[in-house]
Amino acid sequence: MEESSVKPKTSVIIPTYNSEGTLEECLKSVRNQTYAPLELIVVDGFSSDYTLRIAKQFGARIIQKKGNPALARNAGVDSSTGKYVLFLDSDQALSSFVVEQCIEECESERAGMVKIPEVFIGKGFWSRCSAVWKNCYEKVEQSREHDENAIRGEPRFFDKKLLMNAGMLDITLLWGENYDVYEKLRKKGVREVTCKSRLYHYEPTSLRKILIKDLRYGKSVPTFVRQTNRQVFPTLIKQSFSAFKEVLKNSKSSPAIIVGCEFLLSLKAYSTVLGLLSAEYPS
Repeated sequence: MEESSVKPKTSVIIPTYNSEGTLEECLKSVRNQTYAPLELIVVDGFSSDYTLRIAKQFGARIIQKKGNPALARNAGVDSSTGKYVLFLDSDQALSSFVVEQCIEECESERAGMVKIPEVFIGKGFWSRCSAVWKNCYEKVEQSREHDENAIRGEPRFFDKKLLMNAGMLDITLLWGENYDVYEKLRKKGVREVTCKSRLYHYEPTSLRKILIKDLRYGKSVPTFVRQTNRQVFPTLIKQSFSAFKEVLKNSKSSPAIIVGCEFLLSLKAYSTVLGLLSAEYPS
């Protein structure tokens, strides 16, 4: 068989830790892709629930490694055998044509990275508030596509060789590691394209889980600033207020949802302040 007729393999890499609540739907979406060959790799941080059992049911190759998502993704890339890699979170699900379209874009357009539009979904009041907020924030990001100072959604689908040549993900970063590697690839002149199909992101189901997530990310932003020498706080604040304006303009947002989004904005501002304090007074 000639090399040109061989379909390139994609390695889907999913970091997990106690992800039993969302992992099955995530893995189903991978197995329901219209494209093959696919390699499914779950990099697990020693879960104590049924995460590994679910991963085995879907025939995933399992790597157990303690660390943050950047370290887990790098470990997945190191052990992958595909020409391309797709980074997917355990609380996300792919529409069925994502991989096929990403491959087509890369092969026909000579692209090295693909952005996949993301839609946030919430179940329960606070989860719906978070989804409305993030969908509006996503709209703001898209409107600032050509703004060099904007913090935009980053690609999730990469040419593996180009990703490795760029140094892969910075394992010292808990927040912004995907954006950091995107910037490295962009500066190297790697072509980027956008997939037409979407992926769906399921928001945390309780206010407590949202709070924990925001606080963790907020405290991690200063590390990103120190490592990349990029001042992101003013941009994040500007984009956050623009997103809230979008919430107010959204005719589908009920008064209760608007109040909930306002509270979440305050929560994110609080997380940012904690992040600034941790930068000024490191432990």
